[in-house]
Amino acid sequence: MLSAKLRKLRLGHSASVLEAHHQGAMNEKLGYLEFLERLVDDELTTRENKGLDKRLRAARFPVVKTLEEFDFGFQPSLDAMRVKALASCEFVDKHETILFVGPADVGKSHLSTALGVKARMRGYSVLFATIQRLASQLSAAMADLSIEILIDQYVSTDLIIFDELGFTPLNKVVADHIFRIVSERYERGAIIITSNKPFELWGEMFEPILATAVLDRLVHHAHIIPIAGESYRTRDRRPPTVAPPTPEKSPPRQKTGAKSGPTTRLHAGG
Repeated sequence: MLSAKLRKLRLGHSASVLEAHHQGAMNEKLGYLEFLERLVDDELTTRENKGLDKRLRAARFPVVKTLEEFDFGFQPSLDAMRVKALASCEFVDKHETILFVGPADVGKSHLSTALGVKARMRGYSVLFATIQRLASQLSAAMADLSIEILIDQYVSTDLIIFDELGFTPLNKVVADHIFRIVSERYERGAIIITSNKPFELWGEMFEPILATAVLDRLVHHAHIIPIAGESYRTRDRRPPTVAPPTPEKSPPRQKTGAKSGPTTRLHAGG
């Protein structure tokens, strides 16, 4: 059978949808080439989607987010046009940095992930890590003597994303390795970093001299995007707004036909 031959050619999806396409071609009275073209297009689309899923898993995103899902209307201080322009991924080719800075839960992780997804869809290699996970990876790599392999992964990737810098304390070993990765990627690879700490407080995460050195390299070719809005999680916890009840109108007073005359007081006879 044709479906078995397609499977031997490793066209498993084509084999599974062959009959459906055949019926559709008969119903629409398609020619042989039109039928074949639709079958091949279906196979290619499926392979592209599977390939994208595999690439996204390789990037280690905890959750896949897109720009289309982001509610820009909820963050009016955010320059939406600027963020959307970055989706072209020109910053990756130019080895530039994007710094999302703002309080917790304002959408920094969503935007950094969404730009990483755009880059992955365009064929760039991407690695995503929260600072906490990076610290765990560094500790494990130092324990099994694979630290140079891990550092090379973060240095050689087209785009790396470090999320939640400042949410947890950095020990000296982690801080030193972050500086090393940033230094070796300087003008050689793109970086996205999200942080809840303004730059003047980065001395609390790194030693002051190290903080200055890290910032010098990051901001030199950087798109600095502050977000100063409300928390999305707080918004989601808000109770629904209930409109106050409309007060009932009093019925209009009825008009009398004539005014009442003076009241006559009766006196009892003595």
